[in-house]
Amino acid sequence: MTGTATRGLVIVMAGIVVLVLSIYCDQGRRVIAGESDAVRPGAAAGGTIHITSDKVTSDHNERWVEFIGHVRATQDDGVITADRIKIFYEPEKQGAEGTDSAAVEKMVAQGNVKIVFDKAAKTAMAEQAVYTLHDKVLVLSGGRPTVRAGDDVVQGEKITLFQAENKTLVEGGRDGQVEATFRSNGQGGLIK
Repeated sequence: MTGTATRGLVIVMAGIVVLVLSIYCDQGRRVIAGESDAVRPGAAAGGTIHITSDKVTSDHNERWVEFIGHVRATQDDGVITADRIKIFYEPEKQGAEGTDSAAVEKMVAQGNVKIVFDKAAKTAMAEQAVYTLHDKVLVLSGGRPTVRAGDDVVQGEKITLFQAENKTLVEGGRDGQVEATFRSNGQGGLIK
């Protein structure tokens, strides 16, 4: 997968981080719906993020917030849809300006996960997507994960995108091999 494709996935995932920090970590610990242009320290900027779902639930003691039912998260040209998206965050730390901020540890999208990015040129699909922020790793698993870029397709039992290292690992597992179809057309493809 090209560096642009991996960065596109990370931008979409980081966008969710910005939104969750904006809507959840206010002083009153209330969960509110809506959009936000706010950017917290350490989060990636990228414009307005909008999440819709049937319901939102959270547990401040356990440090998570979850969007449930027909979840759709959009930012710029990226869209993530899933049955549910749960975001886990680290304990709050006192910020430089005296404000509390919580850093997101991990995001888990489950059920019919679809990630569209790079102006709809690339799509990733799986039953589950787990993104950990500290190491910038996205793992797609369940339901024969697939990544498409135009006519190029790669499938496996598990697809791991190592954003910080600009690497991708596709594993076939015990039930089958990795499948890949590349039509380079002189343009490169998923993997250079």
